[in-house]
Amino acid sequence: MSLTNYKVAFDNAYEEVFQKVLVAKKIANTRFKSDLRFGGSVERFSYDISGVRVRTVTRGAASTIDTVTDSNELLTVNLEKEAVFHISDGEVTQTGPLNPGEVIGGQVAIKVALDLDGRVFNEVTNAFQTFDNGDLTTLASTGTPITLSSTTVPQMVSRMPAKLRRGANQEIMTNMVLVIDSFGASDVVQYLLGKNIDLAGSVFKNGYTGDISNAQVYVSEKLKSTAALTSTGTFSDGETVTINGVVFTFKTTLGATAGQVLIGANEAASQTNLTALINAPGTTTAQGVALASADQLTITDALGLTSVASAHASTLTGVGSGRLIVSQTCANATWNKNYIHAYFGKKGAIDLVVQDLSSVDMRTTPDRRGTNVFSSYLAGIKTFADGAKKFLDVWIAA
Repeated sequence: MSLTNYKVAFDNAYEEVFQKVLVAKKIANTRFKSDLRFGGSVERFSYDISGVRVRTVTRGAASTIDTVTDSNELLTVNLEKEAVFHISDGEVTQTGPLNPGEVIGGQVAIKVALDLDGRVFNEVTNAFQTFDNGDLTTLASTGTPITLSSTTVPQMVSRMPAKLRRGANQEIMTNMVLVIDSFGASDVVQYLLGKNIDLAGSVFKNGYTGDISNAQVYVSEKLKSTAALTSTGTFSDGETVTINGVVFTFKTTLGATAGQVLIGANEAASQTNLTALINAPGTTTAQGVALASADQLTITDALGLTSVASAHASTLTGVGSGRLIVSQTCANATWNKNYIHAYFGKKGAIDLVVQDLSSVDMRTTPDRRGTNVFSSYLAGIKTFADGAKKFLDVWIAA
């Protein structure tokens, strides 16, 4: 296969797979534009009619004129991401019946689409309202995630539209979607009799799996996550905290072993040291030893993890991480919260603009036989004020 044919095959496969895999394409108000520039902005106007009242008519008296206000918000184009790899001349010309451009183009497209999905679903926490365990039986959230069961699934499905409609001033609820992960979708199937959700076939249908009573169901493994390690006392030498297989070990004295966290003078100092290593996993300091290279990539790339420390907790947020798998061996600490942020609401409530997918950039390397292949995207994402009222941040226990 020639490089020209490789490029054509890559471009075709990349765009086709990207368009079919990107869940956000169906959920967000997605626009592909050719004239985007990094740092540029897209302006959007909205109207506020909250000051308009329905009043009693007084005959012979002048009517009271209420005011409709307008405002504008800006979506900034500030996401510029790329996937770059090298392919040797031999890999292009000696692959036999295998079409490397088509195969690699499709695989890279999946990686890029998943990355963009994670960033779009990071917006779910900008919802005007959350929906959690308290909303299943009362009119208020309590801060406790929902554990899906034969009781809670029917409650959740029936009450989510009620809360959203109430918070959106009784706006007509059409084009509704629920975006949840595979485990959540399987629980919906299990606990809602007669619902047939096709997980296997959802991959190349932008995550669409089927319908429930009031919404289409989409599956994404790139939902945002939250987990909190809460402590009630000091940490002891050798105690561990594990996040998706990455082990952090508390030590009274640091050695050379990767992932060691210094036990501080008090509980808060230890939490601060743990958070510092999570946020900078490749940096060794007097308070922690850098993680191994593979574990660094797990924390930064696979999980998009950041942490915030307080006196008694390290609260983790994963962008595009999906469910976190956490454990600990600490006598005075426990993971008291671990949940994902599912999306329930109207299609188009989050705005996404993406530069039209351009042809792959291929550059011959001067120091070895082969070609560097550059594929990228330029995008901007924003939840406008009126959009935030059109969906719920649904807390599902992991």
